[in-house]
Amino acid sequence: MGKWINKSLEPSVSPDSPVSVNHVEIGDLARLADGTVDNDERERLLRHINRCQRCYEILHHTLKDAPSAASVSHADGPWWKTKAAYALAASIILIFIISGQLAYKYWSHIPKVISATLDLDQNLKDILLEDDALRFGKGARLNRLLAALQQTGLPVKDLNLAVLSKPYYQKKSLFGPAEVLHIRIENGVAYLEVQEVE
Repeated sequence: MGKWINKSLEPSVSPDSPVSVNHVEIGDLARLADGTVDNDERERLLRHINRCQRCYEILHHTLKDAPSAASVSHADGPWWKTKAAYALAASIILIFIISGQLAYKYWSHIPKVISATLDLDQNLKDILLEDDALRFGKGARLNRLLAALQQTGLPVKDLNLAVLSKPYYQKKSLFGPAEVLHIRIENGVAYLEVQEVE
């Protein structure tokens, strides 16, 4: 802008000219350099600067000393519209996304080996007495076992196979010893063993 003003505003009248007696105020020259004057006032100031060497030199030195527009960072808007605020917001969102995924993995994590001892209730007895097979895979019997284990609170999502250590036969005595089911689940396979407790 300074080069353009130098070419277009260079005074055509000498500094000793009687026109240059009433000089433009420094504040008006500063507003002209900033570009904060309206059109009518700018035309008036430019007419004067075109004739007054002193005012021209003041404006010329002001423009030369002023930093270029590229090096000045203006805070035109509120702080939340700055690049730093957007970068901070993006970082916070990424932290929530990553920590949310980690929290989900932690809370939904199922241990590789689950061990438990359960009271052998009638529902579990019915499942074990269904047939004499010591191994049973996918099917209605395994699905019922999975549902019964989930009702007891065990964190089991799926079973591929159940293996009984020995065939289960219900005791004939109503007052016989209590029975418990020892269960160990590993890699989708449930290992079952019934034991008597006194």
